[in-house]
Amino acid sequence: MQFVQRYPEIMARFDRFWNGRETDRPVLYLSAPKDNPDRSIPAPPSLEDATQRVLPEYFVARARHELATTAYFAEGFPHVFPNFGPLLLHGCIGGDLDLSHSGTTWFPPFLSEVTQFTSLRFDRTGKWWPRLLRVVEALFQEVGDEMLISCTDIGGVGDVVASSVGRQILLDIAERPEAVKAAVEHCRTLWLEAYEDLQRLISQHQDVTTVWWPFVSRGRVHMTECDISALISPRAFKRVFLGDLAAMYRRLDHGAYHLDGPGTECHVPALLEQPGLHCIQWVPGPGVSALAHAAMLRRIQEAGVSITCSAAVPDVEEMCRVFDKRRLFLRVGCQSEAEAKQLLDNVLRWCA
Repeated sequence: MQFVQRYPEIMARFDRFWNGRETDRPVLYLSAPKDNPDRSIPAPPSLEDATQRVLPEYFVARARHELATTAYFAEGFPHVFPNFGPLLLHGCIGGDLDLSHSGTTWFPPFLSEVTQFTSLRFDRTGKWWPRLLRVVEALFQEVGDEMLISCTDIGGVGDVVASSVGRQILLDIAERPEAVKAAVEHCRTLWLEAYEDLQRLISQHQDVTTVWWPFVSRGRVHMTECDISALISPRAFKRVFLGDLAAMYRRLDHGAYHLDGPGTECHVPALLEQPGLHCIQWVPGPGVSALAHAAMLRRIQEAGVSITCSAAVPDVEEMCRVFDKRRLFLRVGCQSEAEAKQLLDNVLRWCA
C-alpha cells in the first residue's frame, strides 16, 4: 500500500507511542524487498571518489532506488537521511570532514585547547552547511512527495566538543571539568543555530519531523546522543554533559536518546531523571539481541520512558511478551513481503 494512503494510521500509531497510550501492539517499522521491484530505476552508480556520496544527485539516486525496491508495512515508511556523517556541526564551526574513506566520515581535531571552543561560531556560509541545504532542497524537489526527509545528524553536543579537541578531552573531563562544561554549553548554542536553520527549510515542505532513526512526530523530535559517555564515569557524565541534554529536551516536543552500546548502560539512571526524555534507543553490541538486556529495558519502560531497537524476526515474539507494548518501537528488516505480512499478523495474535 502506498505511503500516502497509510500516513494517517502511521501518525495515529506514533501519537499513541509518544504518549504511552493503550494500543493493540507495538509500533513496528517493517521493511522488505519488493516482490516486483521497478527495474527501470537503476541502482546508484559506483563512486569513483568517496566524496561524491554527499552530492545531491547521489542522494536522489539512492532515494529513488529505495522507493523502487523496498516495500513497507505497519508503521514502516520511506524516508531518506541526508547522511554527512555523525558530526556535521564539526565541519561548520572550524573543523573539516574527511570523506575519503568509503562509507565512513572522519573528523580531524582542530583545537589545541578545550578553552578555545567558546570562541567558535556557526558558519552557515562555509564549506559544509550550504552543501547540506542543497541536498535537502534537491530531495524535497525530486522525492519529497513520496518520502519523508529526515534532519541530518548534526552531532551530539558533547561529541562535537570531543571531536574538536581529540583524545585530550578525556584528561580535560577529569582535570578541567568546568572548562569542558563551558565548551558544551557554548556548543549547544551553536547546535541550536544549526538545528533551527535546518528546521526552517524542512518545515516549508513537511509538517512532521523525523531523524536518521525512523521516528516521526507532529512536533519536533530529535535523537540526542553523547557517545563519549562510554568512556567516562556516571559522575563525570552527570557533572559535564547531563545539563546539556536536559536543556535540549526543553526545546523538543519529543526527546529521544541514542544509547550506543556496552559501556553506556551505567548512565541510564541519570537519563531517566530528565523531564522531556520520551524514548531511549538501545544499540547492543554487534550480533547481540536487545533481549540480552531485557531487565534494563524494562526498567526504562517502568520509569515512563519508551524504548526502541532493531530486532530480528525470531526475537519479535518474545519482545512482545517481555516488554510493555505501549512503549515499544521495533525496527525489523524482513526477507520478503510475505514474511513482513505474516509477522504483522503474528504480532497482533501475540499481543491479543
